[in-house]
Amino acid sequence: MPKSKIKIEVEPIGKRFFIDEPANCLKSIQDAGIEIKSVCGGKGTCGKCRIMFMNGSANEPNEQELKILSKEEIEHGVRLACQHEFTEDTTIYIPASSLSEEQKLQVIGQERDIKIEPVVNKYYLKLERATLKDVKADFNRIKDSLKSTHSITVDNIDFRVLREMPKILRENNWEITVSVRNKEIILIEGKDTTDKSYGIAVDLGTTKIAVLLVDLLSGKTIDKKGVMNPQISFGEDVMSRIDFASEDDMKLKQIQQVVIDAINEAIVELCNKNGLKVSEILEMTLVGNTAMHHLFLGLPVRQLGLSPFPALTNDSIDLKAREVGINIATGGYIYLMPVVAGFIGSDHIAMILATGLYNMEGNCIGIDIGTNTEIALISQSKLYSVSTASGPAFEGAHIRYGMRAAPGAIERVIIDPQTCVPKIQTIDDKDPVGICGSGILDAIAELLKANIIDKRGKFKLDSGCICKDNLGNLQYVLLPSYYEERINNNQDCGVKNKQDMTQKDTAQNSDTDMEELKKSLCPCDDLISINQKDIVEIQLAKGAMRTGIEILLENAKIDFKDIDKIIIAGAFGSYIDTKNVINIGMFPNVPLKKISQVGNAASIGAKMALISKTQRKIAEDIGRMDNYLELTVFPTFSDHFALSVSFPSPEEII
Repeated sequence: MPKSKIKIEVEPIGKRFFIDEPANCLKSIQDAGIEIKSVCGGKGTCGKCRIMFMNGSANEPNEQELKILSKEEIEHGVRLACQHEFTEDTTIYIPASSLSEEQKLQVIGQERDIKIEPVVNKYYLKLERATLKDVKADFNRIKDSLKSTHSITVDNIDFRVLREMPKILRENNWEITVSVRNKEIILIEGKDTTDKSYGIAVDLGTTKIAVLLVDLLSGKTIDKKGVMNPQISFGEDVMSRIDFASEDDMKLKQIQQVVIDAINEAIVELCNKNGLKVSEILEMTLVGNTAMHHLFLGLPVRQLGLSPFPALTNDSIDLKAREVGINIATGGYIYLMPVVAGFIGSDHIAMILATGLYNMEGNCIGIDIGTNTEIALISQSKLYSVSTASGPAFEGAHIRYGMRAAPGAIERVIIDPQTCVPKIQTIDDKDPVGICGSGILDAIAELLKANIIDKRGKFKLDSGCICKDNLGNLQYVLLPSYYEERINNNQDCGVKNKQDMTQKDTAQNSDTDMEELKKSLCPCDDLISINQKDIVEIQLAKGAMRTGIEILLENAKIDFKDIDKIIIAGAFGSYIDTKNVINIGMFPNVPLKKISQVGNAASIGAKMALISKTQRKIAEDIGRMDNYLELTVFPTFSDHFALSVSFPSPEEII
C-alpha cells in the first residue's frame, strides 16, 4: 500500500494541501503557495508567522514562543509556524495579520438611486451662555434652542452624551452641533460640523465581512473594506458555529467577540485612511443570515440548530452600538433589518431590497449565492423564499485542491476537447496554487463539453484525458504544463491521440476493458486537479440549488419558461460564467439575456437602510410579505433533487 500523505487544511483561505512526511510548518505553508509573513527568515524572532492550531492539536510552546506570544494566544492554540512541524492531519487558521496577500472579496454591488432621508440629523446651535440672571439647565437650553431655531423637538439625551455635554459647551464658547435621532440627542460636538455626517453599513457573511463607510449627507460610499469572518476558526459552516456557541455562555461570548473585534478594526482602518474619527460615525446598519445576526448580538442560537429552526424575533432591532461593543459615536445606534426564518436572514431581505425584486412585474428570481444560498421568487405580487446549503463547495470547501478566491487561485478554465489541454487564468496572474469557486464551475462545465465526464458525472476512461493518483483515484489535471510535457515526449497516456483515439461509450465496454484502460492511465499525483469526489460535491451543491428553484416554481404553479428575469447576487455570483451555470444544469436552459449579475447586493441593501428611513420601512415590509418555504416538507423534494444532481446531456450544452 502506498504511504498515506499528511493533509493540512488552511483557514480562512479554505485551501488544502498534502505533504509526504513531517515538515516545518512555515516551509510547508510557503511551498503550498500561501504567502505567509516571515521577516526573520524562520528564526522565531519577528513573530509574524502566527498560526492557530485548531481542534486542540497545538504542541507545547517552546522558549522562543513564550517570549513572543501572549498567555491568551498560547491558550488558544496560537504558535509560530517556523517553530513547529506538521506531523499528522491538521487544520490551522492563519490570521489576516500573518498573510502577505488579501483574498479577493466582493464588497459592493450595483447601486440604485434613492432619496436620502437621514435617520440622524445635525443642527448647529449658538447658545446664550449661562449667567446668574439666566441659570437655565444646559440640556434645557439646548432643547429650547433646537425648538426655536430649527423647529425640532427632542425628548431625551443619551446619558453618556449628557455627561460629556458641559465640557464641550464651555470649551467651544457655547457653539455646538447636536446630532438628533428619533427625538434623542446622540452626540454633541464643538463648533459647526453640520457638513460632516458619516455612517457604516455592514454585510456580516459566514465567510466574509463587507464594511462600507458612507457619507450620510450625499449617500455616497467613501470607502469600503472586506475582511474574512474570524468565526471560521470555530467552524467553516453555520451549523458548526451554532454547535460551538451552544456549549456554554463563555463560548457564545467568545464567538461573538471575535466578530465585534473584526468590525471595530475595519471601522478604525477606514476612518484612519479617510481622516475621520471613529466618534464621528453616527449610525450603523448590519445584515447577515439568521445565525450571524444572533451571534453578533450574543443571542442564544441552540434553537437555530434544531427543527423547526425558529429565530428569536422576526422584527427589526435598534440598539445602542456600545451594548454589543461596537465603537462609534457616543450615543450611536445599530439598526438590524428583520430576519425571516432560521435559514433566511436579513442579508436576504437586503438583497431583495437592493435589487428591487419585491416590486418587479412578472415572474422574477433572485439568487444570493454564498456559503448558504437563498433564492427568492416574486410571482403575481407574492414573494416566496427558500434556503439551500450549496455554497461551501463553490467556495472551495470539500474540494481537494479547492480554496477561496485568493491570489494564485485558478478562476477560469477552458479545455481543448481535441487535446485535453486546459487554458487557465489565476487571480492576480500568480502561479496556480489551487482552484476557487468560479474555476471549479468552469472546469466541470468544460469536462462535460469535452466529453471527459458523462451526465452522471463519471469520468470516461476512454476519453484519453484522465490520469490517476498514487492510490488509483481518477482525476483531470488542471495544469497545461502536464499535458504539454507529454505531447512533447510523444506520450499518449493522459493525452488524446487525435489520429489513433476513437471515442467510445464507456457503458459499452466490459469491466475487463475498463480495468485494462484504468491500468494504462498515466500517474499524476500532487498536481492541481479535479477528481471524482470533487465532481460529486459540485453535483450535490448545484443539485440543491436547482431543487430550490424547482420547488419555488412548483409552489407558484409556473414553469421555468415563464420566468422573465434571473438576478444573481453574492461574491461567488459576481465571477461565475452564466453560460456554464446553465451548462452544468444549475439553472434550466434560458436565454442569457434574462440573467443579470449584481455583485454583493446585501451590502447595498444595508447601505440603503443606512441612508433612508423609507428604505428601512420597505425592508420591514419585505420581511412581512416574504413567505418562507421549507424544502424538505415538499413531497416532491426527493424527486427534484435526484433529477437535479445529474448534468445535462452533451446535446443540451450551449
